[in-house]
Amino acid sequence: MNKISRIFSLRAFFSVLFGFVVFLFFLRYYQFHLHYEEQLQLFLFTSDYWSQLISKPGGLADYIGTFFTQFYYVERLGALIIALLLVLLQSQVHSLTKKISKNESFFPLTFIPSILIFALLCNENFLLSGLIALMLTLAAVQIYTLIKNPVLRIIGAIIVAPVLFWFAGGVFWICSLLCLILEWGYFKQLSKLQSIILIVGLLVTALSPVVFKHLFVLQYPLSRLWWGLCYSRYPVVSPYPLLVAWLSVPLLVVAFRFLPVIKKQSVNIAVLLSLSLIVAIFAAYFIRKSADFKKEESMAYDYYARTQNWDKIIALANHKDPDSPLSVACLNLALSKTGKLGDSMFRYFQNGPEGLLPTFQRDFTSPFISGEIYYHLGFLNTSMRYNFEAMEAIPDYKKSARAVKRMAEVNLLNGEYKVAAKYLSYLQSTLFYRSWADETMKCIDNPRLIEQNKEWSALKKYRLTEDFLFSEQDKDQMLGILFSHATTNKMAYEYLMAYTLLTKDIEHFVKYFPLGKSLDYQEIPSHFQEALILFWSTQSANFDQTPWPITDPVKQYLVSYAKAYNTNGRENADPRSMADFSQTYWYYYHFRK
Repeated sequence: MNKISRIFSLRAFFSVLFGFVVFLFFLRYYQFHLHYEEQLQLFLFTSDYWSQLISKPGGLADYIGTFFTQFYYVERLGALIIALLLVLLQSQVHSLTKKISKNESFFPLTFIPSILIFALLCNENFLLSGLIALMLTLAAVQIYTLIKNPVLRIIGAIIVAPVLFWFAGGVFWICSLLCLILEWGYFKQLSKLQSIILIVGLLVTALSPVVFKHLFVLQYPLSRLWWGLCYSRYPVVSPYPLLVAWLSVPLLVVAFRFLPVIKKQSVNIAVLLSLSLIVAIFAAYFIRKSADFKKEESMAYDYYARTQNWDKIIALANHKDPDSPLSVACLNLALSKTGKLGDSMFRYFQNGPEGLLPTFQRDFTSPFISGEIYYHLGFLNTSMRYNFEAMEAIPDYKKSARAVKRMAEVNLLNGEYKVAAKYLSYLQSTLFYRSWADETMKCIDNPRLIEQNKEWSALKKYRLTEDFLFSEQDKDQMLGILFSHATTNKMAYEYLMAYTLLTKDIEHFVKYFPLGKSLDYQEIPSHFQEALILFWSTQSANFDQTPWPITDPVKQYLVSYAKAYNTNGRENADPRSMADFSQTYWYYYHFRK
């Protein structure tokens, strides 16, 4: 194998390896970030949707980015798309550096822009449109290098600057900068006339946002137009790391002009391999610092709650105790849906009532989780309100596929068929929600089909049909009203009981406990027994006289707990001495704040 073919093989190997690592990372370690991002947009195959996006600067990049993001619905497709795009970006950078220098020893450096974008994509609020915009810009530069006539080439660069601004957004000026560098380092025929035209071109580039702002009366600050409107979920945030990724491309092209040419084959390959190792270490460190695996864990709980994969949630909690209110809320929902709440909730970390029914937050994340809980309880309108509020709080003003789907369901169950049909018509214009929307639309003309859906049939019975004001401060009363409306709603009863336990309101727990007689429990759930006998212990020392059928193991366990507790006392209790009781309600009652 000769020198050229050997280096070519190494280049191809490194590109494929990089793509595989990116694919594996998003598929194996970061897949829930993909699902999280997919739910916060609603890509529609309609002309109106196209017009809406293309009518603002950076609209084409936003449209293409949103189009690809919808494939995150299938995590394998999402991971594959990101991997292919990053490899293609690296190929574009390599193509430009080859114009400056034929030396392939420093090929690993062409991965740096892709690595920087890779790190940015670890932030769930950095949108794929930022990567697409940079690729559109580099594609324009590659076309520029194909024009042989110098005057036409530079005039073309001037014309393409405002076009790129409208299609790609704030990254457009990188095109002009690269054209200037290539005229100096690649074409090497910069005359006085060309210099004047280039200066004019740079002025056109600088004035493009100003001209478009006044020409089309754009309702955006000039600084936003320079940064771009669609690269971050927060349009008002200046993404300085993105600027570093942009500038890395022209800096690399210039650097290749000054890097030494290595003629000896063995040294060439040694430099190539050494640089590959250095870039790999840099990439590993940078990605590790950029990735937020704690958020990934929370997103996993949310995704499994959204898809009703309750066993997966419990498996996650068995692997590692959830410690955030939203994760705990998903776990408690899973325990309830699998009939294990009363027996198992205190076997896991509990952080009070916030881990059962989270308080409404004005953001675009937590209301989705709270909305899931209220939906399954039967508070359908509250669930719809939470989903609507979450969707309207999305900073880049996109609609949410998840919210639209839930609002369609709730309106269908409420008998608001025209409203449900409106939401379903949106979903019918999507790729991955179309089949569900088509099936659900049949219920509009034939409402009896709703009864064939076990979940919907139950929720129609549980939902409140009379107007009332939902109070965040009186959640136990809200749960009581819900259960009184449908005494077969076991989840409402267990959430009422759990709420009193988590607020350490033993008296109300005992008061509400008899309401569950109609639910056909074979045995009182173990945590309910622990609370009942704890209450009884304040009334009498004789556990054999309890008015409830408390099992002997629970009675004996309380005696052991009381002995350990009285020996150590709450203030001086050694956690190791109480560890045997950490999965009981008594431990929560005495030691959890």
